[in-house]
Amino acid sequence: MEFFPQFTISLSNAFWFSLVFWTSNLIILKIYPTHYKNRVLKMPRFEKGFEKIIGTFNFFLFQGLIIVVVFLPLQVGSFYFVIGLVLFIICFIAYIMSLMAYATSNPEKPVTKGVYKLSRNPQQISTIFMWIGIGLMTNSVLIIAICVLQLFTVYPTFIAQEKFCIDKYGPDYQDYMKKAPRYFLFF
Repeated sequence: MEFFPQFTISLSNAFWFSLVFWTSNLIILKIYPTHYKNRVLKMPRFEKGFEKIIGTFNFFLFQGLIIVVVFLPLQVGSFYFVIGLVLFIICFIAYIMSLMAYATSNPEKPVTKGVYKLSRNPQQISTIFMWIGIGLMTNSVLIIAICVLQLFTVYPTFIAQEKFCIDKYGPDYQDYMKKAPRYFLFF
């Protein structure tokens, strides 16, 4: 594993995974109702300036990840590649399931079905772990370190989203918060 891997331009780079990620998002945005697009593309409202700074930093950090992996060669022969590929596939499936559950839910009620039973934030959590998988497939400690940093910098976004949901859905969302963890399973 290398902290700063060799940046190259090649068809054997990890850009395929960014392409799969963005294509799936565009397809889902295209086929699902307008209420989904309006909800999913809306940035959360942060109460404090510091939260807004951290939330904005997290957003650009993720956009940077999507771009950086375009220039990282896949290390197909490595042991980490297999682990990373399996992690990416599992998390990608969870991500698509979370998008579909969100898109097909009633916008007047909190989303509590499917993978939302395991996490109140399955889209963000599965995305971070997808990119950890890409970090493993490219043998890039830098990508993995950025993803671990994101696990902390995404926190203000979670808090802002939860406040919005409490304000919008009231006791229904508060009951849901008691049943589903913020991160995953029991975290």
